[in-house]
Amino acid sequence: MGLSREQRYATGGVIILNMYKRFFIGTRGVGVQADGRGELGTFAWTVASGIVYSLQSLLFLIVITHILDDEAAGIYNAGMVVAQMMLTVGKYSVRNYQVSDVREQYSFADYFTFRLITCMAAMIVMFIWIAVKGYTGGIAIVAASLTVYKMAECLSDVFEGLYQQKFRFDVSGKSQFVKDLTMIIVYIGMLVITRDVVISSVVLAAVSILLIVVIDFPLTKYFGRLGVHFNMNAVKGLTIACFALFVSSFLCAYIHSAPKLAIEQYFGRGSKYVDFNALFMPTFVVDLLAGFTMRMWITKMAVCHDQGDTKTLNKLIIKQMGVIAFITVVSMLVMYFAGGWALSLLYGRDLYGYEWSNALLMLAGGMVAVYTLFENVIIIYRHQHFSIVINIVSAVATVIIMPLFTRSGGVLGATLAYLAANTIRAIGYIACALYYMNKDKKNNQKIPARN
Repeated sequence: MGLSREQRYATGGVIILNMYKRFFIGTRGVGVQADGRGELGTFAWTVASGIVYSLQSLLFLIVITHILDDEAAGIYNAGMVVAQMMLTVGKYSVRNYQVSDVREQYSFADYFTFRLITCMAAMIVMFIWIAVKGYTGGIAIVAASLTVYKMAECLSDVFEGLYQQKFRFDVSGKSQFVKDLTMIIVYIGMLVITRDVVISSVVLAAVSILLIVVIDFPLTKYFGRLGVHFNMNAVKGLTIACFALFVSSFLCAYIHSAPKLAIEQYFGRGSKYVDFNALFMPTFVVDLLAGFTMRMWITKMAVCHDQGDTKTLNKLIIKQMGVIAFITVVSMLVMYFAGGWALSLLYGRDLYGYEWSNALLMLAGGMVAVYTLFENVIIIYRHQHFSIVINIVSAVATVIIMPLFTRSGGVLGATLAYLAANTIRAIGYIACALYYMNKDKKNNQKIPARN
């Protein structure tokens, strides 16, 4: 006698769940550090997810510039600037604090609830920003939709932080890879079908939320308990602990957006604005590629610090500095000699004649990677509060020099100002990290974690 329809559905559901678990979880246990083969797999998924993530904005802009006009590209760029700043509010710079919380001072429910609060705050700020800027119609809808898309990224980030905290960064990579690849296909598909950046952005926002429900919600049961747990002490503790990082990241977002905003202010959202956005897109390649090892090793670095293994911690930092230096030099050479050809081919517009801007933007990307590394170090040492001083100084410098350089030097001027701002930040973070590492060495004792 054959199976009933209900039994067939149940059997099919079990098979799908088993395949789901086999792909995302595999055979390695949760909370077990990877061996050599496991680390290779983790690195592969980290690289794959990092590449797909970085390609999202690049491919979106390429497709828009190829099949739509400069006005549509300008609307997308303006909307993405708003969304990127709201991403900073939504994340509140908790991720690195979360993954270095090796003693689990806060539960996953605490982190998840706190992320919901920050995402709601980001949406409120977004509506205020749109009103202040006077955005209406299509540009307002695109800005709101792309912000929702970035809020989905914020929610994904707290789940991926959970997997990483449990030494399963490979699961983070798989989850991010599947979600980001799906969103690339959906958004580009909608752009090609509708030829409308507004409709496509609305669909992207909806799909990005759906993917969290389909992928991350079921995965959570293998790592912790999913739920909203409003613990006022936890909310207060995380707000205080990560406040300096949040303010710093918001200032960082401003610094990253400053050259685009300056170009828009002095030259409008015409061809020069679109050109600079195309040139700026590869800037984070260095930070992205170096981040493959940074994200893999930050929990290991935190464990080394917690166990007082300064020697291994120093070796990990030196290795990452070597990776950053190598990638920076190579990327500068590639972008100086081949950047014009590659970017012109990608974007379908004449982007020759920007050799020095291309090379210097990659150097700025190297500075971003350097300060990211040493920011991780001071987070591990739980002295992240000092980052606010570094970024206030950098932001003030940006406010002063960006208009002067951009007005007089155009694209190259904006590039030089951006490089100067990130160099100041990198020097500040290095000095701060070395000070606390040296202090820890002199005291010959671990610095206790504190809020």
